Amino acid sequence: MHEHVDTPAAIPILRQVDIGPARLAVATMDSALTFTERLIGQGGSHYICFCEANLLSEAMRDPQVTAVLDGASAVFADGIAVKWLARLRGCPLPDRVPGPSFLLAACKYGLGRGWRHFFYGGEPGVVDSLAAGLRRRFPGIRIAGTYSPPFRPLTDAEETAVKDRIENSGADLLWVGLGAPKQEFWCARHAGRIAVPVVLAVGAAFDFHSGRRPWAPAWVRAMGMEWAYRALTGGRRTFFRNLGCVSRIGLVLLEASLERFWTVRVRRRATPRSAG
Repeated sequence: MHEHVDTPAAIPILRQVDIGPARLAVATMDSALTFTERLIGQGGSHYICFCEANLLSEAMRDPQVTAVLDGASAVFADGIAVKWLARLRGCPLPDRVPGPSFLLAACKYGLGRGWRHFFYGGEPGVVDSLAAGLRRRFPGIRIAGTYSPPFRPLTDAEETAVKDRIENSGADLLWVGLGAPKQEFWCARHAGRIAVPVVLAVGAAFDFHSGRRPWAPAWVRAMGMEWAYRALTGGRRTFFRNLGCVSRIGLVLLEASLERFWTVRVRRRATPRSAG
């Protein structure tokens, strides 16, 4: 069981870039895992977010979402649109770190380190299927527990019981899958209140790795087109949500592209030509 620390511990250094609605960590999958390991080792309580187009769109519309992202120990670039925006802002990122991929990478990375995982969220049965699938995929994985909350606010007694359940499990990583931005608000509210080193908001990862919803094929993920695959396979609600999200992000990318174009053009005009 981890000792509760009310005062936040110093966060390990991970360079960040500001893309407007969010500050993104400059990281690869390997450096993100190393960073997480350092958070676990130092104690305290931290939360990590994974920013894809939907969450970025929410941050553009709601300052409270931006505030939650600002409070995270790290915000990793999940979606391709986020990476494009960073590049257009003059802050290219070395790689994306998608939440569903990071969950699997952390399960593998943590095998030899004794990491204990707790999974919170999902519809009834999802977290149990997720845990069973991860045990098959990573023999020896230490799953400290699972909990699927009801579709209503928890009572004070339920909140206390869940808090005790997570703390008594000795979890190092608390994975939260409640859908964005609800899960990010949950992480921000509970980090520091629940004695667990790292809380991570990973959204649809629970559905993908439990088999409830199809995960985009590897070649689609490599192209950064998970959003399109989800729009086509996630049902009517997901399709229209992604359509609206793409429209908003598309305008931001267009604005950033034009801004980048004119900035480069002005710089070229201001640079004197060398004498021939």
